[in-house]
Amino acid sequence: MVISMKDALKRLQKEIYNEGSREKIDDAQWAAFTRNCVVALMAGGEGSRFKTISDPHHLQKNSVVLPNGDTMIERIIRMYHDAGFQNFVALVFHNAGSIKDLLGDGSRLGVNIAYSHDPEHPVGKGGAMRNALENGSIPADKSCIVHNPDDQIINYEGDFARDAVAAHLAGLKRGMIATAVVADGTPYAFTGMKIADGVVAQTEMYPHVPIPAHVGVTVFSPAAYEYFPRLFDLSKKIDFENVLFPLLAEEQKLYSYGIPGRCWLPVNDQKALAKLVQTL
Repeated sequence: MVISMKDALKRLQKEIYNEGSREKIDDAQWAAFTRNCVVALMAGGEGSRFKTISDPHHLQKNSVVLPNGDTMIERIIRMYHDAGFQNFVALVFHNAGSIKDLLGDGSRLGVNIAYSHDPEHPVGKGGAMRNALENGSIPADKSCIVHNPDDQIINYEGDFARDAVAAHLAGLKRGMIATAVVADGTPYAFTGMKIADGVVAQTEMYPHVPIPAHVGVTVFSPAAYEYFPRLFDLSKKIDFENVLFPLLAEEQKLYSYGIPGRCWLPVNDQKALAKLVQTL
């Protein structure tokens, strides 16, 4: 029997992606969680593929004003504010002033915003988290949702934050201490081909590859914080996905929450920015 490329990819999906459960959260439980959680916004990177847009104006890429007057970081803050979150911390370094000038103390957006500045040089997302924990802008006794603002959530049906936390709480009951939000797959950026004995049997433009991909959003419980001083050296630039995720996966302490791939837009270059503008 000849298996099509789509059927082969569906088989792959069944092999590697089995979605977990979520907790039911009533409004009182939700209010308690949001009070005891900080949303950390990763806004310190150089955004090298954005430099022609951002650097001439001394902007961090998340503060670049879109044609509709919005910015990526404000969109993310409003999403969490609308879900009930009040406390935020921006983890900043490159062109940090543009983020601070844009957001201020958060009162304009109806939230509280603190700042944690990388020490002297970029330390990556792992170091930025360790630094924020050590300076107290992420309290050691509160949960934390880490969101890269350039990972935009678009056209999500439902309450993204509440759904991610509901999965996180289900994971906690199973001994997990962190939850990675993933897309259920992403489009392959090229022409996919099925090849048999050297002969191209089938082609498909931008096939959907059903490998779960981290969307730049992670929910941490306080139990996860002890890993940061042990794993991340503030003299180096290290992202926690590279070091912490493999360890938590090995220890069976990392849960997941999946969203449709179409709801995730990583804005890493001008082409993706144009797609975001078109979507908005």
